Amino acid sequence: MNLSGAELRKLVNAIISAYSTKEDLAMMIQFELGENLDAIAGGANLNQLVFNLITNWAVPRGKILPLIIAAYKYTPDNPELKEFYESVVIKKRFIVDSPVKNPDFGPDINWRGETDEIQLQSWLKPEPNLLDVGFLKGASASVCRIEIPSRNIMGTGVLITENKVLTNYHIFKYNEEDDIKTNALNAILKFGCLTSDNGLETQGKSFQLDRQNPILCFSKTEDLDYVLLQVESKIAQATEIKPARWDSHKLPIEKKGIIVLQHPEGDSMKLSISQDGIIGVYK
Repeated sequence: MNLSGAELRKLVNAIISAYSTKEDLAMMIQFELGENLDAIAGGANLNQLVFNLITNWAVPRGKILPLIIAAYKYTPDNPELKEFYESVVIKKRFIVDSPVKNPDFGPDINWRGETDEIQLQSWLKPEPNLLDVGFLKGASASVCRIEIPSRNIMGTGVLITENKVLTNYHIFKYNEEDDIKTNALNAILKFGCLTSDNGLETQGKSFQLDRQNPILCFSKTEDLDYVLLQVESKIAQATEIKPARWDSHKLPIEKKGIIVLQHPEGDSMKLSISQDGIIGVYK
C-alpha cells in the first residue's frame, strides 16, 4: 500500500491522536500485531516513534495495511483514525471491492464465519517466523540443565567448547550464604533432557565439573552475571553432545527478537520465541 506524503502525515497524526502515550501504542502493537514496539521502532518523542514505526518498519515489510487495520480495530471510536480509514483505505479499495481479483481455488463453501468487514480484517495476522529445524536440533545438543541438589537449584547452561559451559553466576551464588566453589563441585550437568513420546522426560547424560578447576572465570550478578565452567574430561566421549556453533564475525542484529532453548524452572527443554529485542550490540 503506497501513501502520499500528505497521507503519511495524516496517518501519523491519526495514530498519535488515538494513542497519546508510548505505552498505549506499545499495547496495541503487542496485542494486535504480536510485536514488541521497542524492538521494531524508536524515537526521541512520540512523533518520531510513530513516523519511524511506519516508514522504517511497516512500509519496508509490507505491513502498513495490517498496522492501519490493527490501530483502527483496537480504537475504532477515534474520529481521526476512522476518518483516515474511510477516506484513504476504503477509498483506495485496498480491502473491499478491489479491482485486482485473485483466482478462486477449491469448491464453493457455505461461509459461517464473520461477515462484518472489520471482523474479517482481524484475520490479517503477522507472518510467523520460520525456524530451521536442523539448526534447532543442533543447537539443542549444546544445552544442558544445571542441577545443584544440595541447594534445590536448577538453571540452564550452554556448551561453548568441548568441555566449557557458560551459564549465569546467580545459579551458583543465589544468596550471600552460598559458596560458589562448593556449589560448583556439587553441580550436575544433564544434556538431552527432552520430553519423550509418552510425555515423560528422557534421562539424558550427566556430568560433573572438573574436580580441580571447576570455575574458570566469572562476573557477579550485578555486573555481567555469568560464570564459565570446566566440565569433567569424559564429556569428550559423548559424541552426540556438541558445542554451540557461533561465528565471532557475525554479530547479533540490533532490534532482532531473541529465541532461547532453556530449562525453565528445571523442566524439560523448551523453546522460547521471545518478543524481547536486542537493544544494542557492543564490541
